[in-house]
Amino acid sequence: MLCCQPTNPADRKFLRRGQIINSVCLVAYLACAQIIRDKPVTPTRIAFAALAGASFFALLVNTGTITLRRFDEFQRVLLTRSFVWATVITMGFATIWGMAELFSHDTIPHVSLVWLPIILVCVTAAAKVFIFRQHKSSAE
Repeated sequence: MLCCQPTNPADRKFLRRGQIINSVCLVAYLACAQIIRDKPVTPTRIAFAALAGASFFALLVNTGTITLRRFDEFQRVLLTRSFVWATVITMGFATIWGMAELFSHDTIPHVSLVWLPIILVCVTAAAKVFIFRQHKSSAE
């Protein structure tokens, strides 16, 4: 088990609600990102783009709230560490690819900004698995 589940029913309910909110925010982000693809710039498209950004921002805030609510400080540190590493890796990828793309004169394919939050979520999950397997909790 990567993360010990809370034993308090109120904490379990909070965690479950937070997971549902994260899922809804991620689905909303993906739906809005698909709606705004390959269409002319219109006020509706701009609104969906803003909604996509707001959805991902809500996901980040909710994830931070869930992490801060953890009573097990060891798990909180590991969750924070996995998110920091995922952010560093994602930003490093975005910077390196962006600079290479900028100066490649169209020889490197364009990676849309829409993919960065998806990359961040995937790398966070991978970092969480790696870090939690590396550091076993005292409860396990």
